[in-house]
Amino acid sequence: MISNANPPGIVKKSEEACAKLIPSKSGERYHKEFSHFCEWKVENNVKEITEEVMLAYFLDLSKKIGASSLWPKYSMIKSTLIANENFDISRFSKLLAFLKKQSIGHESKQSKTLTREEMYRFMKEACTDKYLLTKVIAMIGIAGGCRREELYNISLDDIQETQTQLVITIPCTKTNQRRTFTVIDEVDGIKCVELFRKYVSLRPKHVNHRMLFLGYRNSKCTVQRVGIHTIGGMPKQIALFLGLQDPDKYTGHSFRRTSATLLANAGADLAVLKRHGAWKSSSVAEKYIEDSLESKNKIARMILNGETFVEVLQQQKKEVSNKTSLSNIISSSSNYPPVNIEGNTNCTINLNINI
Repeated sequence: MISNANPPGIVKKSEEACAKLIPSKSGERYHKEFSHFCEWKVENNVKEITEEVMLAYFLDLSKKIGASSLWPKYSMIKSTLIANENFDISRFSKLLAFLKKQSIGHESKQSKTLTREEMYRFMKEACTDKYLLTKVIAMIGIAGGCRREELYNISLDDIQETQTQLVITIPCTKTNQRRTFTVIDEVDGIKCVELFRKYVSLRPKHVNHRMLFLGYRNSKCTVQRVGIHTIGGMPKQIALFLGLQDPDKYTGHSFRRTSATLLANAGADLAVLKRHGAWKSSSVAEKYIEDSLESKNKIARMILNGETFVEVLQQQKKEVSNKTSLSNIISSSSNYPPVNIEGNTNCTINLNINI
């Protein structure tokens, strides 16, 4: 709580600083959640915040929402209480234990991923005149492990084009980390850069903004931007074209999950996955390695065939070289400095569109 005994100028600056403690992109959600908590306090005649009060509040919430939603609400309440009342609920050990207990046995619903073979088939078999926009979004989304919001916000100024590749920069991610990746020219007969150039060439000359993705109908681009929900529906569109099961489970996060899954299956380690996805925490990247079928197959060969770790690595090297060089799948450009995982992420990931 800001003291009124301070000069008005100090109070104003302090309030401005506190406002910056709340994420700007989702600030409305945070304030809305804090308002709900304040209303609950009034309804229950709560005068002081204690651990018992917070336990009661989250117990009431747990009866209305799923376990997966409790942690985000806890995070929002924690941040807004620190900003507005200088009160930190992270020290409440019983509350944390309660939230962890609620999560036991809960499996979050995850978007389904596309295999490399499925993406190859879509890129080759789908009519380009009809699916040009979908193809360009898919190849950029998977090469960069992009969220739908990142795809929606890509502008022409974020893309450097050469004869053989596109160098794309995501200036601001969900974790406030800048990252750069590339889309290379041709993969398995798919001319990625050519597809991009074809799409951009259809851009109307009188468009008054620089955003990359415009509406696409009847082999022409419109002046209006593609909606974020349209971008999020692209994986489902691909699944429907390919006749895959449960197309509704291919969501706006599918391109990002597909990218990380392909990278993990190619043998990428934790550091590479963290750089690629711009994840601050290791837990998400570790999950992709843990779930990788290729990783499980290595373990199975060591247990069941008695192969040594070195023999497994040699076999993997042979398998990779038969498909494509791993150095072409994941490489750092000399144009960009090494990555500081805890700081800015500025690396080039060549996923070879090995989709």
